[in-house]
Amino acid sequence: MSRGRIITVFAARGGCGKTTVATNLAVILCALGTRRVCLVDLDLEFGDVACMLGLRADRSMCDAVQSAGPLTLEQVAALMTPFRPSLDCLLAPTGPGDATQIPHTLVSELLSLLPALYDYVVIDTPAVFNALVLAALDASDHQVVVATQERPSLKHLRLTLDVLDLLYDAGTRTVVVNRFDNRAGLTATDVDQLVRTPVAIALPNWTDVPASINRGEPITIGYPDHPVSRAIGHLADTLAATDGRCSRDPPSA
Repeated sequence: MSRGRIITVFAARGGCGKTTVATNLAVILCALGTRRVCLVDLDLEFGDVACMLGLRADRSMCDAVQSAGPLTLEQVAALMTPFRPSLDCLLAPTGPGDATQIPHTLVSELLSLLPALYDYVVIDTPAVFNALVLAALDASDHQVVVATQERPSLKHLRLTLDVLDLLYDAGTRTVVVNRFDNRAGLTATDVDQLVRTPVAIALPNWTDVPASINRGEPITIGYPDHPVSRAIGHLADTLAATDGRCSRDPPSA
């Protein structure tokens, strides 16, 4: 059985739409034929994956804390909350103080096992460099770094890339600028100059996206032909092209 790929989605600032990118990317990757995808909410204190997908967090990483000895694949599979066929979620805990019970060593162990169960593991991270985020980045085959079009966000993006360049291969990274709007006063050329690295994907600014979040339905499911859905689809196709998984079917509603 071939090993699945881990894709970590990160942003240095909150409010960039990182979770929106991660959830919709997982949906699109799931449409790559018969691929199995796991979406991991690694924002253990303030994770929003369950909220954005309309899921009840009856199971989470906390259920693995009490396991005696190394985790088995069966135990990892039991932690999952299904969202749709072939797309499972490993949700963040919801109880007060639950996040502090989860050591980064457990996260590393989970990330070493998940690629044996899934073709793609998409990790949504908190907007901070901590031990959990570094564990995810260390385990990743690819990084997706998200920012918005405002100068402060782009400044944080550049600082983030400086850190990542010291630790990881820049060739396994994709830069995404979310909520891009030609009326915002910064052109695509301006953004490239501020960031000093090519922006691979610019997700257009549409009010349909927050509306889809409030419905608990990723826009790639409700509106697969939407400009934002097509842009995220292009990102998924680019990632899949590196391992030959390019046959994408539209997500079913």
